[in-house]
Amino acid sequence: MAEPTEPAGLGLSRPALARAVGERAPGAHVEVSVTLRIGRQSYEATNAGIGHETIELRVAAEATMDALHQAVGHEHFQLVGIKRMHAFDADVILVALRERRDAGQRFIGAVPVRTTLVHAAAAAVLDATNRIVTRPAD
Repeated sequence: MAEPTEPAGLGLSRPALARAVGERAPGAHVEVSVTLRIGRQSYEATNAGIGHETIELRVAAEATMDALHQAVGHEHFQLVGIKRMHAFDADVILVALRERRDAGQRFIGAVPVRTTLVHAAAAAVLDATNRIVTRPAD
């Protein structure tokens, strides 16, 4: 069952992951494009890096945060780390974020890998932030 995009009674919308796609090129170059949707508005960000799985996860998380920052109008979060783990017979992506201000609060997101690592990394960022980041519904 899908989670509702609006908290009951608040008239606020949460960012929803519309698309997260990673492309690899020769030389371990990876580019990730993430699209978030809030109401009728879409926010897209792309990030790139050179490396394998660990870099791909980081690039996906950073692209997601870039799109999220576009949606809320300011840079609110900073990536502390992202990691793929195997737990309970499944691969899980864990992400740790913190607020940008000094001694900012930390937020943790965890999402099982159901399709791709890139999609799970983007979803883990939203899992960490969706209870904090809301906006009036369109």
